[in-house]
Amino acid sequence: MASLFSNSGVFFIGAGLLLLSIALLLVGANAFLRTRRTIARRLDVLPSALSADLGAPQITLEDGLLQRFERFVTPNDAIQLAGIRKRLVRAGYRKPSAVRVYFASRAIGSLVLLALAVVITPLIAGQLPVPGIMLAVLLPAVLGFFLPTLWVERQIERRREEAELAFPDALDMILVCIEAGNGIDQAFRRVAREMTGTRNVLSQEFGVIIDELWAGKDRGQVFEDFTDRVNVPDINAFATVLKQSDEFGVSIAETLRVYAAEMRNKRVMRAEEKANLMPVKLAMGSIAFTVPPTMLVMAGPSLIMMLRSFATH
Repeated sequence: MASLFSNSGVFFIGAGLLLLSIALLLVGANAFLRTRRTIARRLDVLPSALSADLGAPQITLEDGLLQRFERFVTPNDAIQLAGIRKRLVRAGYRKPSAVRVYFASRAIGSLVLLALAVVITPLIAGQLPVPGIMLAVLLPAVLGFFLPTLWVERQIERRREEAELAFPDALDMILVCIEAGNGIDQAFRRVAREMTGTRNVLSQEFGVIIDELWAGKDRGQVFEDFTDRVNVPDINAFATVLKQSDEFGVSIAETLRVYAAEMRNKRVMRAEEKANLMPVKLAMGSIAFTVPPTMLVMAGPSLIMMLRSFATH
């Protein structure tokens, strides 16, 4: 029985180290990509321009590769496809190949982690029971299947937070442009250009608005799609103001002035709310990282003696 507990401990330690290594790899890759984007922004050179100047080949999944396996990769349910495409657009992935890449990454991630589990589990399982071995093999596969979904959800939340944080500044710039005599279309274009490299989420969304307006899409539908992509309550109210001003033909300068002041006050209130929650979070963290080690130190020797006593009998 003691060997069973020792083998189980080795298994859980190995599984924990495997998951920790995967998490560290993802965090490192994310940090590396952020560093590259920051350097490119500081040099005021877009990565696409750099690759074009250097003549580097660009590999895209838009044509050829995944389209051959589209009927195996993507589901046939139109409602499910529409929901996944909507979430990918909210996460910033607008290319037609995004859906195929998403489903392919789920399948590949599941198979890769399953293969790793099949190779590693026999080395660390020992005399682990059959249900434990099955769990050790299937759990990484399930994790690899849901990792792309978790990544997309995290990207959606990150873009929503960035848009919510940058919206008061963008509203101030839009107000300045309108008071200078520009129309709302010209204001969006100028603000999108000014925010490029600093507030990329709103800059990209304003660019999409400009493209759709120039393509002749209905203005009300353009603003509705904008709010659906960003999914921020403050921006939803702002889009409603734009729709009403466009329908009734009234000036929105005074409305935007009041709305911009209210957005600045909301941002200050949100910062104060987070600051007020900081002592509670620190206390909870202290309890979480102090009490369990203390209990382990106090009760650990007794638990080991009890296990040894049961093993000898």
